[in-house]
Amino acid sequence: MVRTRAQGQAPDGAVPDEASQSKKGGAKKTAPDVVPPPAGISYSTLLDRTAVWVGDQFHYLITVDYTPDYDFESVLGNTTKETVNMDPFQVMDLTKKATILKNGNRRLLVDISLANFGTGKTSLQIPQCTLYYFRKDRKTSSPEGQAAESLTVPGPVIGLRSTLPPNPSDIRDANTVNLWGRRRWVLPSAGLVSLLLVVAGLGWEVSLLVRRRKSHKGPDRRKAMEAVRARWAGAVPSDFSDAQTTMEFYDHSYQDLKEYLGHYLETPAMGLTSEEMQEEMQRLDADPDFTRKAVQVLAACETMRYAQDGKAPNAEAAREVAQNIREILSLGSKR
Repeated sequence: MVRTRAQGQAPDGAVPDEASQSKKGGAKKTAPDVVPPPAGISYSTLLDRTAVWVGDQFHYLITVDYTPDYDFESVLGNTTKETVNMDPFQVMDLTKKATILKNGNRRLLVDISLANFGTGKTSLQIPQCTLYYFRKDRKTSSPEGQAAESLTVPGPVIGLRSTLPPNPSDIRDANTVNLWGRRRWVLPSAGLVSLLLVVAGLGWEVSLLVRRRKSHKGPDRRKAMEAVRARWAGAVPSDFSDAQTTMEFYDHSYQDLKEYLGHYLETPAMGLTSEEMQEEMQRLDADPDFTRKAVQVLAACETMRYAQDGKAPNAEAAREVAQNIREILSLGSKR
């Protein structure tokens, strides 16, 4: 933290008299390019940092102590971040506050937030800041008719820090932050390869899952087989003495059995005859005993439906067909 004070001025708004000033004949003189403050005014400056990096913001505080003979408040509104020029620093914000001290004097606090964007130097002096005031003993009846006087506050020096080396060839940081040997890249490379293999494996599994879902469109085959089994069992008559009832039994048994075999073999079967069904079941390598019974029942149903020539169906043959279908449906539910 850097603090500077106007030379020859007393703190807390106390104004040195002529006698005390004469005793300090050996005091340092103010810089010739800066006009010293009038009697009754003293100032000091304060930085919250001694050095900043490029892009850092910092606070520059100006404290002005003055007697009631001066008026800073009337023109304080003209001191804003838009009107204060602090090049090469950028003014980010500016606040000001005037208070009354215990001894009756007044104190003005001007807090300027600055940002540093300069490079190539190790230190830089903050530009001088000009504040305006009126002398109350010279005021006219109209404030507009009186000219304001100025107080020039020279800025302190702040250190500048940068990661750039001296005379860099590029605006980017030319210093190497971290150097890794070739051996140190082995483990990260192996991890990256493993990650790629895992991602590839997950992608392959997802593609297989999508294919399986596409190939298994429609209802679940086991649930569909169970529905056909229940539907057929609910339509089997208790007595085959009625010819019309027996023929209806052959019709729905023929259709239900072919639908059941289609779900069992996972292939369309509704349009196949008994001989075509036998070829299809042999092609799909179905159980020979199961194939024989299914083809036998389908052939019996086809004979009763298409080659009966008006003869009444035999009740005993119908019971035998019903028993064979029960066995077929029972064998199919176990596979």
